[in-house]
Amino acid sequence: MTTEVTYQCSLSADVLKVAMAELNEDPNTRHIEVKTLRQRLEKYPGRLNARTDSKFLLRFLRARKFDQEQSFQLVLNYYTMRKDDREIFSDLKPFCVRHVFESGYTTPLGVRDKKGAAVILEKPGNWDYARFSELDLIKADCITIQKITEDETTQVYGVTLLIDYTGFTLSHLTHTSPSFARRMCRLWQDVFPARLRAVHIVNEPASYSNIFGLFKPFLKQKLLDRIFFHGTKYSGLHEHIDPDNLPKAYGGNCPDVVDTTWADVILKCDKQFEEDAKYGLLDMKVSALQGAETESPGGVARDSLVGTFKKLAVD
Repeated sequence: MTTEVTYQCSLSADVLKVAMAELNEDPNTRHIEVKTLRQRLEKYPGRLNARTDSKFLLRFLRARKFDQEQSFQLVLNYYTMRKDDREIFSDLKPFCVRHVFESGYTTPLGVRDKKGAAVILEKPGNWDYARFSELDLIKADCITIQKITEDETTQVYGVTLLIDYTGFTLSHLTHTSPSFARRMCRLWQDVFPARLRAVHIVNEPASYSNIFGLFKPFLKQKLLDRIFFHGTKYSGLHEHIDPDNLPKAYGGNCPDVVDTTWADVILKCDKQFEEDAKYGLLDMKVSALQGAETESPGGVARDSLVGTFKKLAVD
């Protein structure tokens, strides 16, 4: 478990008001909420080595509106997927997917939409499938989300995706698997400690119904209701994101995005991701011969626990 460092809230008075109204955050009981979540994680039966510092746990509490049960489950989901999907999370650090960041596939714009959500620009058409796999795209998204949700204001207001399909071809589509769609939907809906407030699709090709068809079976209605299609007309987009916060390519007043801007920032963060990789849910293998050789106080053989959260009851 993580050694706690004194937490100091960085939210402005205005953002704190939003957190109180929309997320049920109470500055007077915040420390109790964090402590409760921390204690539940520390009591979790098995080999869970979770980060338990306030800054980390508050991401999950805010993502689930300070509902203790849902926040707890989100932390477990987060560490479960990190253990179960080793293809994504093994050696997850920026330098390993440097080529994705340098391609401009994903770029936080450093601006917010009209509801305060941080805007991330994604360009699937920049995917050079001859050079890197769809798995690399998922890794880059995981790294990006983990980094930008360090910001407490973004934890409160959430994230908006602006997905530009310029340059996306049928060849891109044939290299996009249902597994990619399933993983991305699971990450956004059940794993990331982030509020996905809206998804804006622009410059989608004629074949977009086939693209969307890959994702739709895995999307919950709540997220389906937050997806907006704009084509090449950006007036609808401007209703959600002020033109002063958009690049000229989308009818805005900002300079167009330099594809390597985010790469210059995130590639300096390898050590941070190496530290985060030290935490997680360890493999728990059944030891039939040992029986209950190493029992917990509750009579459960710790070494016989299988690495799944769904079958474990936590008080």
